[in-house]
Amino acid sequence: MRKRNQLTKTGILYCIQNIKFIICILASFTIGGIFAAVFAFTLPELSCKELLLYLEDFFRNMEHSGADSAALFRSGLLSNLKNFGFLFFFSVTVIGPPFIAAFAAVKGFMHCFTLFFMFRLYGVRAVAFFLLGMMPHYLLLIPCYGILCTVCLKFSLLLLHEKQELKKNISRLLLTLVCLFFLATMAVLLQAYIEPLLIRLISGLYVA
Repeated sequence: MRKRNQLTKTGILYCIQNIKFIICILASFTIGGIFAAVFAFTLPELSCKELLLYLEDFFRNMEHSGADSAALFRSGLLSNLKNFGFLFFFSVTVIGPPFIAAFAAVKGFMHCFTLFFMFRLYGVRAVAFFLLGMMPHYLLLIPCYGILCTVCLKFSLLLLHEKQELKKNISRLLLTLVCLFFLATMAVLLQAYIEPLLIRLISGLYVA
């Protein structure tokens, strides 16, 4: 209990000390989410019908044959590796902050578009897909990338002011990235091996 309280206090203190960086990343993510909502609900009907056919084919395949979990895991792992490399590169450059903020906005768009589009097509039935097919890995992945973007943004902004401690700070940054990549890998495992089983249970809701 004492250790849990100490971790909670440490987390709260970290948020207070880095509130301006957190707000910047949250704002960028939210802007991406807003654009995703606008795009999802204004998409032409013809495009919606094409995507609906794709989704029905996806759910039909999930219902009958499931997913190639190994391929999903490899793809997710490679995607995270590229994202982490991208953020690390821009965190150690003075031009990094706008690119890191843009990355958070793009992530907000990508993660929110699927959810909003599902709600447009399936209404309340989309809740089941969100709870079983998205939320398990999002509970790990979104906080992971939120922390990652915050850390990288802070590092990039402070780079000019703390050149004398650059070597020490980079070592700390790399250690943080390794820990967060482990968390992201756990999220990919959920996405590749657990969520397909859950989606298979509810796929009948989305097949005509």
